[in-house]
Amino acid sequence: MDELLAAVRGRDRAAAVAALDRDPSLVTARTASGETPVLLAIYHRAPDVLTLLRARGATLDVFEAAAAGDVDRVRALLDTDPTLVNAHAPDGWTPLHLAGHFRHTAMVDVLLARGADVNATSRNGHANAPLHAAAAGRAGAALMRRLLDAGARVNARQSGGHTPLHEAALGGDAEVVRLLLAAGADPETGNHEGQTPADVARQAGHAAIAEAIDAGARGRMR
Repeated sequence: MDELLAAVRGRDRAAAVAALDRDPSLVTARTASGETPVLLAIYHRAPDVLTLLRARGATLDVFEAAAAGDVDRVRALLDTDPTLVNAHAPDGWTPLHLAGHFRHTAMVDVLLARGADVNATSRNGHANAPLHAAAAGRAGAALMRRLLDAGARVNARQSGGHTPLHEAALGGDAEVVRLLLAAGADPETGNHEGQTPADVARQAGHAAIAEAIDAGARGRMR
């Protein structure tokens, strides 16, 4: 298993082929924390390895399919068991967290239409909402707007006190920052270390975004 996991993390298709040739059963193995090679290939953005795993017989569960953007597979799984839409993966994420983080707008639409909880809290150390996950994944304004329109709480806090605006500021996405401010994000909210979104933006080298957030804060005081 270690050899295959190293190949996945290194995005090394040839090494993954060698590991699977030696032990084909690894394609459905799980780590101690419950992740499959397929899910890790998605997490490590290794599309060639993911294609290999699927060709070798890996069948995607709802979390893997949501993270991979496989709309047809997710629809089929939800047709069989509608409760999967708000299930949590072994590592704590819901399908909507994963779809948002990996920038799959069409998948987000499907999950919301099937009743996904737009404010579900992840069951892991992040304790965040899909809006945080999408912002952290730099999913873009169009996808973020889908979540906001569905009722996502714009000032929700995750572990450490970050709001979605903190995450967008860290990622340097000016369009998402503007979207969140327009949706009512509080630019003066500090995280557990007292840092505002503007502080986080400055630390990440995004001076123009920090200024835009500060301007939003000044506008609130008028």
